[in-house]
Amino acid sequence: MNMSKKTFSIKQACQVVCGVFYGPAELQEQQITGVVIDNRKAEPGNLFVPIIGERFDGHNFIPAAFEAGAICCLSQKEVPFAHIRVQDTLQAFQALAGYYKSLYSVKAIGITGSVGKTTTKEMLYSVLSQRFSVMKSLGNLNNQTGVPQTLFRISNEDEIAIVEMGTNHFGEIESLAKMVRPDFCVYTNIGDSHIEHLGSREGILRAKCEMLPYMQPDGRVFFNADDPLLATIPQKNIPCTSYGLASCADVYAKDVRECGLDGTDFIACCGDLEFPVHVPAPGKHMVQNALCAIAVGLALCMDTHSLQAGVAAYTPLAGRMLIEHTEHLTILNDVYNANPSSVKASIDVLAAAPGRKVCILGDMLELGEHAAEYHAETGAYAAQKGIDLVLCVGRLSVHTAAAAQKQGAEAQYFATQNELKPLLAQALREGDTVLVKASRGMALEKTAEALKKLVF
Repeated sequence: MNMSKKTFSIKQACQVVCGVFYGPAELQEQQITGVVIDNRKAEPGNLFVPIIGERFDGHNFIPAAFEAGAICCLSQKEVPFAHIRVQDTLQAFQALAGYYKSLYSVKAIGITGSVGKTTTKEMLYSVLSQRFSVMKSLGNLNNQTGVPQTLFRISNEDEIAIVEMGTNHFGEIESLAKMVRPDFCVYTNIGDSHIEHLGSREGILRAKCEMLPYMQPDGRVFFNADDPLLATIPQKNIPCTSYGLASCADVYAKDVRECGLDGTDFIACCGDLEFPVHVPAPGKHMVQNALCAIAVGLALCMDTHSLQAGVAAYTPLAGRMLIEHTEHLTILNDVYNANPSSVKASIDVLAAAPGRKVCILGDMLELGEHAAEYHAETGAYAAQKGIDLVLCVGRLSVHTAAAAQKQGAEAQYFATQNELKPLLAQALREGDTVLVKASRGMALEKTAEALKKLVF
């Protein structure tokens, strides 16, 4: 049993999920040492939760979970194992996660927004870890099953839990916030991601604001003042701290000096407090992320030295503007996800690089009926920023290439990566800086890997 984590009994779990227990009566007092939804991660003493998805029904893996040591499971069906019968295993999983989180006095920070949630989470973690014991969401486990998994990782040593929350439909942030009950609500921006399902940017804001009713009574909102829609949040009469590049923000940057791909220097300002900061990653959005972390850190009474050290210690995750140097190229590997605003931000980073600049842009997904228009915008933007060569791949990216060409840029279109990759050596030159950017569904990491192997 992991003594650094709290446990609860099967009987308590049954009460939390309003379920009915089937199994030996004496088993009800046994303590649950962990909750898992993947039978391959089941350990002795665990509760297994079978999730019904589009492709798999977790109930089929109940026997394997018990073979691995699970002592009980949730179930929507009659099964020949000790189980708690519930109407919906996902809802029960979430209810248990919320209960488990309530066993701790950990301060929860919920992060949401259209772009930059994971990068902001990593920056917050880098800064807050200078003083506190911090637990964070792994990768981008920010959905209906990811957030509960994150909460079940909280331990007795944790003082702060940073929880990323994503959505593409109304009601999803609400169900996540019910579990997390954040002390701090962090908003990065409101862009066009998932506009296909949420209708408009105003709809996206409305969906993101589903977190606010579940903020703790003494909580605080941190929002990006450079985003005009987020700037309406203070009208909701809740405690707010704004951050951004504009001096009207509570925490803002002045004397911003870009250092190319080496990052950005600026002076962080908050009232009478001013101190220099170096962000080791390029782009103005990284300055905003740093300001966000500084704002949260100041609210937690961190000293300026720790704030400076935390920002300077930031390192990007794979696929999120990770700068990779090969013998022949500099690769800006930003393949994890894409939408119009994040693509433009990445193009800005590329434009600041020395030498010849090339961007490989793939489709941006979930943009709805205006997808062609958005792709054309990014192609035109690349041309306007002086990108030397624009390589476009994917069905929708034909609009990107056409718009870039119309604006006078050299651009080429490829329907698939298999068409593009054999021609990379012909299109590129020794010493090029190459941005690779697309939605996750395009799997453009395959192109990024091909770039690493290029020999001229």
